[in-house]
Amino acid sequence: MDKKKVFVVGAGITGLTVAYRLLKSKENFEVVVLESEKQTGGKLKTSPFSGFLLDEGADAFLARAPWAKELFDEIGISEEFVSPHSRSASIWVNGSLEPLPSPNVLGIPLDPHSVPPGLLNSDDVLKISKGGRPSKKLPEEADVAIGDLIRDCVGDSVFELFVDPLLGGINAGIPDEMSCETLAPQLLEAARHEDGLIAGLKETQQNSDPELPVFYTHPNGIGHIVERLAEKISNSIRKNEHVISISRANNQWILKTSTGLEAADALVLATPAQNAARLLETVSPTASSRLSDIEHASVSLVSLAFKNSDINIPKNQSGFLVPRSAGLLMTACSFSGNKWEHLDDKKQTLLRVSSGRVDDQRHETLSDEELVKKLMNDLATTLGLDSQPFESRVNRWPGALAQFKPGHLKRMKETIDLLADEAPGVSIAGSYHFGVGIPASVRSGNEAAVSVIEKFGIN
Repeated sequence: MDKKKVFVVGAGITGLTVAYRLLKSKENFEVVVLESEKQTGGKLKTSPFSGFLLDEGADAFLARAPWAKELFDEIGISEEFVSPHSRSASIWVNGSLEPLPSPNVLGIPLDPHSVPPGLLNSDDVLKISKGGRPSKKLPEEADVAIGDLIRDCVGDSVFELFVDPLLGGINAGIPDEMSCETLAPQLLEAARHEDGLIAGLKETQQNSDPELPVFYTHPNGIGHIVERLAEKISNSIRKNEHVISISRANNQWILKTSTGLEAADALVLATPAQNAARLLETVSPTASSRLSDIEHASVSLVSLAFKNSDINIPKNQSGFLVPRSAGLLMTACSFSGNKWEHLDDKKQTLLRVSSGRVDDQRHETLSDEELVKKLMNDLATTLGLDSQPFESRVNRWPGALAQFKPGHLKRMKETIDLLADEAPGVSIAGSYHFGVGIPASVRSGNEAAVSVIEKFGIN
């Protein structure tokens, strides 16, 4: 069989996964990865900060979602992973930091007595005590908004105080408008339990190993994991090469790049949704339009270094969340040294402060200096901090986080099917497919690789 030439556009974690899977398959592929930037990794970047290697964006991945861990096992890096030093976190409420209830699942307390008296509405405490039954039976295949599900099962105060800051912060979104099937399928499954959401979550917890880590990272940063993956396929990667357009000719796909023309038997667009939409505009207008319709949020992450003598943070806490009702600019603050043992230092304390939601883009209107100043004001409010950092760094991520509305997975399947009809041989993959996070991006890359293999009738 002649070699089939496959171009992968984008060398983030998704594109690298696609290329790795194709090259490791038993089939005869020539794979070329085109990356417009000077380095691979996309949004997963690690760089020096105050004597440490500190992530510029995501600093961990979910350990219990299989796709990333399986890939990292294969490339031989998993034995180097570390898990959080501290699992406990707090929430800023009523002018003080209150520990998140324990046990909880995505912020939902499994025991109403674990919540300090007065924080929750008494009716909601009763709902938890009675198991959190939904008011009506949930259809087996239907998707719902996270907010609708949680408000119905355990009440508004549980949602607004705990779930919204956690899931809304992670996804920079509005959980009242976020797909439960995409972002929290375990909640949807648990809510279908005959005794209610709480009973379903308890049952799931009982069947899981409490000693298993929730998150993993690498001591050299998340960016190091991506570098190791890229090393496995380094001969297939071309950096600083931008794809301008794609077209069809003589049963091949023609890529016009910043260095010339290339012909491919198959093409995988492992780029952000808006970039893929632009490239597909003439060859698959319907798929292009659907990708353009996916809303995205911009976020900022500010890293701060303080002398230990100038700051006092809660011990054994990994950080805290801020509900939108608090009106602060920050959405979360991570105590890096408490969270990760390799970032614990006797002389300095590192904080990572997040801002930005899809409905709160104040951070975008501020200069770096103004953003740091505003977030320092929030730290003064929440931590009583009156000192200044001796080093700071601002990382901005415009349009970085896709927003997943109810029915998202169904719409994505329809889009992929449309693309197969309008532009056979072109696949799409990325963080906008299966949800936020590294495992979801790897899963998308896996599926795109399978679609290429199946295109050529290979089992």
